Amino acid sequence: MPPISDRVYRIQAPYEGNAVHLYLVRGAKLALIDSGAGDSPQAAVGPALRELGLEWSDLDYLLNTHGHADHAGGNGELKAAAPQVQIGIHPADGYLLAGPDAHLHSETDGSAVMRLLGRDDLLRERETVLRRIIGRSAGIDRELTEGDTVDLGQDVRLSVVHTPGHTLGSVCFFWEGEGTVFSGDAVQGHGWRAGIPPIYHDVNYSDSIDRIDSLNSEVLCMGHTFGWDGVLNDPVRRGPEIAQTLQASRAASAAIDHAAVEALRQLGPEAGFAELAEAAFRELVFDLPITFDRQTIFPMTVARAIRAHLSAHGWRAQTGSQQSAVRSRLIADS
Repeated sequence: MPPISDRVYRIQAPYEGNAVHLYLVRGAKLALIDSGAGDSPQAAVGPALRELGLEWSDLDYLLNTHGHADHAGGNGELKAAAPQVQIGIHPADGYLLAGPDAHLHSETDGSAVMRLLGRDDLLRERETVLRRIIGRSAGIDRELTEGDTVDLGQDVRLSVVHTPGHTLGSVCFFWEGEGTVFSGDAVQGHGWRAGIPPIYHDVNYSDSIDRIDSLNSEVLCMGHTFGWDGVLNDPVRRGPEIAQTLQASRAASAAIDHAAVEALRQLGPEAGFAELAEAAFRELVFDLPITFDRQTIFPMTVARAIRAHLSAHGWRAQTGSQQSAVRSRLIADS
C-alpha cells in the first residue's frame, strides 16, 4: 500500500477488470475516501488497515467523492464491518446509495444513454454488472456541501469543494495545510483508461476543473489512472503534473464540445440522439484516442459527455415515438 505522505495512504481496489483508488487519511481520527465496489471493503480496505496496524474500529469516517458504484458500492459492506463509521456524501448523489435500482434510473448511469440510443437490449447486462459490484444499501450520516469541513484533528481538516460534472453531487476534499486534493472522478485528463474518453454528465465539468485549479494544490489524488501528457500514469500527480492533467482535461472537454457543435451544425437540433452522437463521435476521433465498442456504433462512454454538450447547445431529448422512428431507420439502413 503506497504512502502518499505520513498521513495519507492509497489503496488500490480492483473490480470488474478495472481498479479504483481509495485513500486513508489519518489525523486523531481516521477517514476513508470512497469505499470502492461491494467487495472492496473486505478485499482491499481490511488488509490495508491491518498493514497499518489498525482495525475496523479505528475508522471514523467514510467520505464519498460521489455516488457511483465503483466509489460507493462498498458503503453498506463497510458500514457492516465498522458500524461506528459516519458516511458523508453530497445530497445530490445521496439517492445512489439506495442500491442498483437507483443507478438504473439515474441520469448519470450508462443505462440512461443506452435508453436514448434505443439499446434496451443492453440494460439487462448493465443491471447484472451493477448488482455484482454494489453491495448492500447504506444510509447517510452526514450531508457534505460546499464549504463544509471534516476535522480529523492534529491539523488535518478536509474542506468540501463541490465540483459537479461527472455527477451533480461530485465533490473534492481539500487538505489545505498539505496542499492535497482528493478529486475522485471530478478531473479525468483525456480519459480514464486507454481508449476511454472522459465520462461526465454536465458541462459544469469544465468549471469544476477551473475550481480545482484555483486551489493551487501540490498533490492531486484521483480515483483512477486518468490519462494525461506525461509518461507515468499514476493516480497521484504532483507539482507540474497537476497543471498538465488539468490542461489535458480542459482540452478533452473542449474537443467534445466542438464535436457536439459540429454535429448540430450538420444535422440540426431536431435530429435524434443516435444520429447526433454518431456524427459527433466521428468528428471526435481526430482529437481523442478512442477505441470502438463492438456492440455499438460508437462507445457508450463518450456518448454521456456528448449528450451533456448537445443539451448545453439547445438539443432536447426526443419522445419515445421519435426514438422508435430513428431506430427503425437505422436498422433499415444497416
